[in-house]
Amino acid sequence: MPARKTTVEAFNQPGMARTRALVKAMGYDTEDLRRPRIGVANSWSETSPGHIHLRAVADAVKAGIWQAGGTPYEFGGFGQCPMDVGHGGIRYDTPTRDVIAADVETCTEIHCFDGLVLISSCDKNVPGHLLAAARLNRPAILISGGPMLAGRHQGKDVIITDLDAETWACGVGHPRLSDDALAELEEAVCPTAGSCALLGTANTMQCLAEAVGLALPGSGTAPAVSAQRLWFAKQTGRRIVGMIQEGLRARDILTPAALQNMIRVLHAIGGSTNAVLHILALAQELDLGASITLETVAQLSTEISCLVNVRPNGAYTMADFDEAGGVPAVMATLGDRLDRSCRTVTGKTVAENLQPARVRRAEVIRPLDQPVFRGGLAILRGSLATSAVVRPTVVPEQMMTHTGPARTFDSMESCLQGLENGRVKAGEVIVLRYEGPRGGPGLTEVFKVLGYMGALDLDKTCALVTDGKISGFAKGPFICQVSPEAALGGPIALVRGGDQIEVDIPGRRLNLLVPPEELETRRRGWTCPPPRVAHGFLSLYARLAEPAERGGGLPARLNG
Repeated sequence: MPARKTTVEAFNQPGMARTRALVKAMGYDTEDLRRPRIGVANSWSETSPGHIHLRAVADAVKAGIWQAGGTPYEFGGFGQCPMDVGHGGIRYDTPTRDVIAADVETCTEIHCFDGLVLISSCDKNVPGHLLAAARLNRPAILISGGPMLAGRHQGKDVIITDLDAETWACGVGHPRLSDDALAELEEAVCPTAGSCALLGTANTMQCLAEAVGLALPGSGTAPAVSAQRLWFAKQTGRRIVGMIQEGLRARDILTPAALQNMIRVLHAIGGSTNAVLHILALAQELDLGASITLETVAQLSTEISCLVNVRPNGAYTMADFDEAGGVPAVMATLGDRLDRSCRTVTGKTVAENLQPARVRRAEVIRPLDQPVFRGGLAILRGSLATSAVVRPTVVPEQMMTHTGPARTFDSMESCLQGLENGRVKAGEVIVLRYEGPRGGPGLTEVFKVLGYMGALDLDKTCALVTDGKISGFAKGPFICQVSPEAALGGPIALVRGGDQIEVDIPGRRLNLLVPPEELETRRRGWTCPPPRVAHGFLSLYARLAEPAERGGGLPARLNG
């Protein structure tokens, strides 16, 4: 990006009198216009608990900016939370990442901000903001909204996934609780604002913003409703002014080594499979698609094991993780497995940031020689997929290897109906297709399918293979993000009911046990179904979306 004058210089030119007049109409005065102009992208919203508290976070950020000699200009964006699980609206989930990035990009360019503070919390806001920071390459720092606290019910900690199991049981017509007991649990599991209190996609990405160096150390896990959250926000506001003064820009931080650190921490925390999509999309945005690939994720998973004993991988909640030392403690435990020379938003290196870090609860953040699970996220390959992603930490031991007959469904809705109607039998492999980036369109979140499998006690005898994606909340034998997707004619499109499918997670294999000559015959007869969506934003995805192995979003550039 070519060098440009700061707005401090530009606004003091005689030819900018008109612009100064318009800014002063909002209450800014001449002194304010002599300071760095800092955009504060606030995804406050009344649409999800992860964003409902961000007004206070933004106020603290702006206070820090004023204190350090900058001028803040807050602007809004919607808070994205994938609440519409199991319904057609969930197909917008992944595409919102591009909408959020484009929103921040557009506002920043129109209003000539010298730097950015990005306030985000849930599933696609954090990765959308990371994409925007990379694209704009200005001084930028992310402050997340932080995790929700666990609730208390009948003497124990409860979180949203405790309610999920009961919800899915109701969905398949086998309720396990009375209406009153269900309502009691419903009112206990989400007691505060914040992103849900486990290592789902939202908290995974908040942690990874720290790991890549674009957020202050420790800021990813501080509870949403804590004073600590506001302290981090104020420090963030002060720090963005320093970054502008130092000329420290986003791409100075988002280097190949930093993204590799990000992947290593992903494996160490046992984070969501969706994070793979977001890291690969970030690599594409940074022109690093040749060096940071799905193979990088696969290779680093052999070097780094899951150390964090937090749900859904383990027994504890995000508040426990924060008390145990959070991301800095994990990174300190990894030691020389990380590139400790990477620069961060603090202006210091990773090594300098980690000097005070320590593990405070060894049962939550395990030592290297006592991991929760050996290895990290796994990439499977074989005759059914060039690549597919699985989270071994949540797969039942008996399902780590499985071979069974295929039961095929061509949409999320038909799969849910098939489960409700008893069409899936023990031992089968559910093949759910045409839910990839172009087929969905939008790379559909099909988490509810896995929930129904659990409610029907099929999650210990059946595997799920899909070209859609699966929530970071999920537990069970799922293989997702199968590429090439069905809509592009991948092998998953050619599977027929009864075909034998081999899932071998330890061996990193996913095979369709059908002779190649038979598959070639099927391929010649295959035609792609008509698109589900023919207008609006999703129709753009249906035409342009990248494959899951490149991040599953819109192309980062025209020749991408």
